[in-house]
Parts: sequence; C-alpha cells; structure tokens
Amino acid sequence: MLNHTELQLLTDAHVFDDMTDKQIKIYTAAIEVFAEKGYLNASTKEIAAKADVAEGNIFSKFTNKRGLLNAIIEPVAKSIFPETLSSFTDSEPIPKDLSLHEFVDSLVKDRMDFLEDNQDVLKIFISEMVYDDQVRQQYLSKFPDAYWHTINDNLNLLKATHKMVNWDNWEIMQIMWSLIGGMVISFIFFHIQPTDKAVNHAVAALVKALNPRL
Repeated sequence: MLNHTELQLLTDAHVFDDMTDKQIKIYTAAIEVFAEKGYLNASTKEIAAKADVAEGNIFSKFTNKRGLLNAIIEPVAKSIFPETLSSFTDSEPIPKDLSLHEFVDSLVKDRMDFLEDNQDVLKIFISEMVYDDQVRQQYLSKFPDAYWHTINDNLNLLKATHKMVNWDNWEIMQIMWSLIGGMVISFIFFHIQPTDKAVNHAVAALVKALNPRL
C-alpha cells in the first residue's frame, strides 16, 4: 500500500482531481503492481484484482495498460519531479558562510528522504527513464532552468571562497550525482536500505573528493 507521503505528493499535484474513488483505487493499485513486478511483467487483470474492481474499469478510464502507465509517469515528469527538485537545498542560494560539509550533507540527505518517502512512484519513473527514450526526453525538457542556474551559482560561490575544488561545474555535478545515483539505484532496485551510517559515509566521501585542501 502506498504510504501517506506518496499519496499526498500525488494529491498535491492534482492527479486525483478528475478521478472517481474507483479510478483512484485502480491508479494506486497500478503503482504498487508496476513497482513490484515492473511494467512488462504486470497485467491489467492483476491490477484490477488488487484494486478490487472489474478489469473493464481500467479500460474505460485509461484505455490499456500503457495508458495507465502514462497516467502515472506524466505527472511525475511534468510536475512532481521538477517542482520537488526546485524545492531542494541546492536550488536555493546558499549562505556565504556555509561550509562544504553543510552543503553536501543537506544535498544528500534531502534526496535520501525524498527517495524513501516516494520509492514506489520513483521506481516506476526511473525504470521508464532508463528504458523509454520518449519519457527521458519529456523529463529533460521539463527540468527546471532555475535549478541549473542556482546550482551553478552555488558551486561558483563555494569555489570562489576556496571551499570546493576549482573544477568544471559539470564535472562536480557528475561526481555528486554518480554517488547519490548509486545509492538511489541500490535502494530502489536492490532493496539496500540507505542507513544513517551509509548516508554519512556518502557525505564524507563527497566532501573528501571536493575539498580543495585534500
């Protein structure tokens, strides 16, 4: 069953506004089944059984299994993920006295919290990002421009105050996202829980890699 945070995330994005109670049951059941079995291995019959509705109810609203998947993916790609991303620490100007450790610590822990709170929806989204070029391009086109501008400003400030290595910003972001991405993939697809100890080690590793004095 979806947790309260995932349901609230979808509600805040107005995903359920035009749905009946039965359609919401189908939608949330589909998220659970797709997250557990993957899109290709899931069936509308299984989704209908989990939602406790007749299979025909799926087709009347969502047309087919692909339509149901698109109904889950599209609000994530168009609204939920970009808006949530823009609310993270690195999309806001940082204080000039912020240390490298404080910057990295907040960046990593914000993402791990969001991941744990919304793992089923994100698992479906990330899977489709990997395997579906159309979804990937749709997502990239919706990525908030403000995010890129602000994180570049933040990295430039940390470099200008000699708190971060003077490397190209894209190279720095690749290093940060490769480590965070590894934790995300490990958790979502291999069920390796990101413990506090593991998250703190990730923060320490990034700080060590980006510290100009080491």
